Amino acid sequence: MSAKHGSAVSFRLLGCAFALVLALSAMFAASASAVPVTKTDLALGDSLAFGYSQQLFNENEKLGEPPTAFEHGYANDYFMTSGAKRAGGQLVNLGCPGETTDSLIGDGPMGKGLEGAIGSTTESPCAYHKAGLPLHHEYGGTKSQLESAVEQIALNAALGKPVTTLTLNIGANDQLHQIHKCEAEVKSEFEAEGKSKYGGTPEESVKHCIEAHVESLFKHILTNVYAILYAVRNGSSFGGINYTGKIVVQGGYDPYGNVYGTGEVLAGSTTLAAILNKKEAELVEKEEFGACYANPEPKFNPGGKKETARLQKWTNMANFTEFEGKKNGPDIHPTPTGYHQLALIMIEKCGGVV
Repeated sequence: MSAKHGSAVSFRLLGCAFALVLALSAMFAASASAVPVTKTDLALGDSLAFGYSQQLFNENEKLGEPPTAFEHGYANDYFMTSGAKRAGGQLVNLGCPGETTDSLIGDGPMGKGLEGAIGSTTESPCAYHKAGLPLHHEYGGTKSQLESAVEQIALNAALGKPVTTLTLNIGANDQLHQIHKCEAEVKSEFEAEGKSKYGGTPEESVKHCIEAHVESLFKHILTNVYAILYAVRNGSSFGGINYTGKIVVQGGYDPYGNVYGTGEVLAGSTTLAAILNKKEAELVEKEEFGACYANPEPKFNPGGKKETARLQKWTNMANFTEFEGKKNGPDIHPTPTGYHQLALIMIEKCGGVV
């Protein structure tokens, strides 16, 4: 072999060895920079925790609705904006679109165990999941979100990655169900008799129907929220461990406020939202729960032109676009900007993920 050929082979071998060293260096550097998981941020809630919007759902329907397409929710934003990942945290997001206070508790062992506090509940957990749609964190076809939360708190403690922050939003779908019931009842009355027992016009009748049921509705929501927090704080009574860490409960904004600059879309809705937020804040901040309440309504619903601008920017209520012939709105869910605002309000009121 000539010196020339030998040199070529040597340089090729040297080049390969150098490339291998670089690859190994990169691998070890990545390994060294990865922060080990030492704690968990556990998110409970409905479509807001999940990160849902009708537009995202429409755009991802043919793809099977991958959960990675819905990482714009307040749960993800609160976790990332707090810098929790850099501090060794992981997010376990149990959020389920369409979840009510009843279905979050479920009709299984947890619901039966809480019957003394809430009465009987018959709503099956997470209809979204039962329809075959994937969640961020799968917890079984029959297990309720609350049952999974109690299980996760115990499991992550045993793994040395304890839950240090728990977030919750729930109750909006209870309200939507009541609105839809009133709309259906009033429509049926006008079709059958040309009038309603609730008022003169269909619009007035729906408003008065909601007002007639609001006391029982709010009592139902608050009773279930009490039961949810009780189960979390007293997990040892339900096969888990007692949770003593931080809890942040997110209140509700009014998507039916002054969206279009012509007054409330649903008359009286902002006042009712304020009443529920006040009652819920008083409940969750009781000493036995020690939770922090983040109320987004003052910023989302400040009234006047400012409210119109914010609801149009922060929610999808003014979204009149379509995707492949399917309407993307009006939709009560936040835009990515709105979800970020929810996270900022949580940080402002309650601090970040610990």
